[in-house]
Amino acid sequence: MLRVKLDASVKDQKYVALKSVSVDSKIRSFCADVSITQLFRNDEKQPIEAVYCFPIEENAAIYSFVAKVDDLEIRARLKEKVQAQQEYSQALQQGHGAYLLEQDQNSQDMFIINVGALLPEKECQIQIRYVSELDLFSGNKIRFVVPTTIAPRFNPSVGGISSPAGTQTKYVQSTPYTIDFRCQVDKLNEQITSISSPSHPVTVKLHQSNYEITFGQKNTFMDRDIIVDIELSTRTNTILAVEKSSEHQIALMASFTPTKQDCKRALNVGKENSDVNNEFIFIVDCSGSMSDQNKIGLAREAMILFLKSLPVNCRFNIIRFGSDYKTLFNNVTDIYNEQNARQAEQLISQMLADLGGTELLRPLQWLEKQVPVAGHSRQILLLTDGEISNVIEVMDLCRSMSTSTRIFSFGLGHSPSRSLIKGLARSTNGRFTFISPGTSVDVHVAEQLQKVLEPCITNVKVKWNIPSLSSNPQSVPTVAPPVYANDRLLFYALVESDTFDHSTTVELWNHEETVRLGLARIDHVPENTGSNDQLITHLAAKALIQEITHSKQALSTGSQQKRFRKIANQQQPKEDDNKKRAIEISLKYNILCPHTAFIGVETRTDPSSRNLNANMVLREIPIEISADDKAVTGLHYQYPQFLQPYYLPNQNLVLATPNGKSSCFSFATSVPPPPPPSLFSFNSSYRSPPHYQQAFCQTVNTSNNCQRNNFSACQSQNEAYSPSVLHLPMQNGRCVFPNFAPTTASSSSLPGSLASSATISVPSENALFSFPATNTVDTGPSLSSLMTEQKMWPLNDQDIVRHLINLQKFDGLWNLSGDDIQNLCQKPLTSFHSNLSNDSTILTSTIAIVVLETKFNSFRTMWSFIVNKGKKRLMELLGDTGKLEQLINDIKNQL
Repeated sequence: MLRVKLDASVKDQKYVALKSVSVDSKIRSFCADVSITQLFRNDEKQPIEAVYCFPIEENAAIYSFVAKVDDLEIRARLKEKVQAQQEYSQALQQGHGAYLLEQDQNSQDMFIINVGALLPEKECQIQIRYVSELDLFSGNKIRFVVPTTIAPRFNPSVGGISSPAGTQTKYVQSTPYTIDFRCQVDKLNEQITSISSPSHPVTVKLHQSNYEITFGQKNTFMDRDIIVDIELSTRTNTILAVEKSSEHQIALMASFTPTKQDCKRALNVGKENSDVNNEFIFIVDCSGSMSDQNKIGLAREAMILFLKSLPVNCRFNIIRFGSDYKTLFNNVTDIYNEQNARQAEQLISQMLADLGGTELLRPLQWLEKQVPVAGHSRQILLLTDGEISNVIEVMDLCRSMSTSTRIFSFGLGHSPSRSLIKGLARSTNGRFTFISPGTSVDVHVAEQLQKVLEPCITNVKVKWNIPSLSSNPQSVPTVAPPVYANDRLLFYALVESDTFDHSTTVELWNHEETVRLGLARIDHVPENTGSNDQLITHLAAKALIQEITHSKQALSTGSQQKRFRKIANQQQPKEDDNKKRAIEISLKYNILCPHTAFIGVETRTDPSSRNLNANMVLREIPIEISADDKAVTGLHYQYPQFLQPYYLPNQNLVLATPNGKSSCFSFATSVPPPPPPSLFSFNSSYRSPPHYQQAFCQTVNTSNNCQRNNFSACQSQNEAYSPSVLHLPMQNGRCVFPNFAPTTASSSSLPGSLASSATISVPSENALFSFPATNTVDTGPSLSSLMTEQKMWPLNDQDIVRHLINLQKFDGLWNLSGDDIQNLCQKPLTSFHSNLSNDSTILTSTIAIVVLETKFNSFRTMWSFIVNKGKKRLMELLGDTGKLEQLINDIKNQL
């Protein structure tokens, strides 16, 4: 590809060719049809080649790429990538304009736009259209995500952050271009009860046939992914949609959402699942990219709920990773008992983002060599922001572990690598979730715990009952993923036929074909809107491409001798076949894949065009750092090496802003890392409310004269960045936790506009305290005891549930004080009694269980495993199920 080297005499990039981005989308039941428009303008004196790296969901099926210059529309054609790159470069050499869209092969959620030879004072409008599936979560919520920024990703091969997709693109604190957003949501037969956005303030307007969602404010910067959640009043467990994709082909989409009862029947109810035979290994990202307090805080919150939910006598371990990795136990796992549980809790409380780079591969390689204990299966729970570049290498290793290991991945922050988080789970038959800004961490964790601790159905079968069809349809996935209760499964089929029988049905069966998990009938025929009349076809083709791309044989098959590994790893013929097959499907259905590219050429007849292109300069569009990483660059005590000197000098931090003003920060080398937030900081929002940020800024010396050895922060009034680190004051040598009021996502009860605000009680100014970064575990008082000593009791229901979870002992029991019972029940402990036991631990444990089940049923997802663990222990102590039921009834009556 033609690359024009930037003149070394140009010390700054005065012009940014990308002026604006707009997203226009339409949500149709199970998928979204999206149009992205990017406006480029050349304000310079010579032609430019603009290169822009940006993210799109990995499973998005990109089916259209159009460039508009003046009144000319250039509709790009899809070709093999090498051929498209050659045509692009040749067109520029010949004096023409050229426009190229590529997908990065190493991280398949990155895409590159190339706008070649944009003439001076000319504008080019790029339009990209794609369709993508929508995630279903929390039972009846649909989530629509539009990634907007690529977080800096660690590259082990260079020992640091590298530019994305093989370019020389720079990361910057802020960019002059902004994004606009508009989304139409079909009413879906009035099933929608609410629409919300945990990422942005939005406005929702009600129209006759749809809801229209737009940003609630103008000039929105691209520092976080756009997230829209749609809550449905009811959920259809089966859907079968059909469309005529071409003259001789029909496309079908079948959706199944098996219930808990379906799964119990398929798993044989009488067979008890033994969770003690599981190994639970927690891998926590403690790299520098997690040093924003909220991301590492999210990990702590998740870890404490994990720890409390583990069954007694199972095996577990905690692995922290960064440039290196550190394990809680020397052995790969150890027994979950009181001593080890206390040790793990102390480690979690001291966990910091202090391990440097993001080398996920190394702890996974260590685990691969340590096979699970005989008779045990391994469950890995991975918490990370996914900011790595060697995605394919990590994914290949995980596939080799898939016969004995499942990975449940949690993507943290504003812009995690969605390709990595989804791919890790998919390649090991696990599940993924994204913990987005402003949402309750423990709710996401609890939902995943249900899948980790409960059995799944494997090897399910799909039957396509299509009358008059002589051969089986081309369906995907060819091997169905594991089935979990209330999880949605999507299946596609492409049928070579001129006509279609609407009596067609699709069935989902367990492997033995003894239990039918679902029956889908035709109930949806997508309307032809003219913009994309091949919606299901495009999704089916993309699913086929993804399956082929990820279908690499696990290295663990065959001989385990290292000398045979080389033979097993020589899969070039198979990979070549997979690549060829992916290209064939890509070109047949006009869907972009990693081995193809869209190319459009603007033919220029002016004889001087060739000479003009000879003076073309390269302009790579800078990428705005995500909101998470802004906190890292602004407040972390170490300078991030990935920022170029132009944007971040090694002494005073000078940041370019769109209006030409600068913001500067200076740091003393002795400034300690910020302390971790408490696991019990109730209602802590993902980002601190603006007025709290402002209050915090007032506690430091704000000045336009930055002194090198003073911790100070000064910034332009128009700069959107503000620190989100909360330094908590000390009292009697201990941290005092501020009482946070609830912070909710922007949401609306339809119809109406969305608005929300948050309040926080600001602690008085006090000396900052440091939290030591140590590899040893302090065996001082537990967090729960600190909480009790502070005499603090949460005010709202969700935080009371969190507090009860934190107070539970490792074996599932509670030892609540009289004050705890008074706060919990508004009655003294002495008012509760039972003839079955006068033991205070048994009594208070039963009270906690009864209160959770009766008063906090809406948070059942959070406490269900905690309560089951407590009941199991109580039954062991009482020796009889009937006695436990009687004790519970006694407490209920006394409440």
